[in-house]
Amino acid sequence: MSYKRSSLMQERMEQNRQTILQSARELIASGGIKDAQIQAIAERAGVSSGLVYRYFENKSQVLIEVLSAAIQHEIQILNSIAQSEQGPEVKLRKAVTTFVKRAMNSPQLAYSLMFEPVDPGLEHERFRSKQLIKESIIEILSEGKASGEFEFQDLNTAALCVVSTMTFVVIEPLSPSQYAKFDQSYIDFFVKQIADFCVNAVKRQSEH
Repeated sequence: MSYKRSSLMQERMEQNRQTILQSARELIASGGIKDAQIQAIAERAGVSSGLVYRYFENKSQVLIEVLSAAIQHEIQILNSIAQSEQGPEVKLRKAVTTFVKRAMNSPQLAYSLMFEPVDPGLEHERFRSKQLIKESIIEILSEGKASGEFEFQDLNTAALCVVSTMTFVVIEPLSPSQYAKFDQSYIDFFVKQIADFCVNAVKRQSEH
């Protein structure tokens, strides 16, 4: 009986925790990190501020977990592309296109998680996230180099360049003051340019 009660308690605690994290994510998606204060998170989750502090030491810890969960989902998508049966060029184009399009489809959330000013703890998590993205890109580039489709001098440097392009190139269009200016046709064109740039940067050029 006590085991069952303990199990139910654990389940309820985990549910509370996930509700708090989801509330924080929704606040970030609608108004940015500045809107995700502990009191606001608690109110949206329907709990007290005190309960939030039972699960998380501070706001920074909440935000780090939100970012970590978001990036893990993106990594799963990129790894799925990297491990598919398609050719390296198709994989690279699809990986870049998918990542950038997903960011553009959630502009405020993506902008806040990648670029909004944050404390050192969250900045470190951002760096770790880019390292994980790089590992997926390295897998694709390695395959392309082995098959002769890609040509570059250093694998790690090439992967860093692709990841930098995928992430930092969207600063301007994701900025809340800029995003409203772009319609869907421009976004599609913009994403294609980024994918073309990344593929052409590593693609072996035919000799004339």
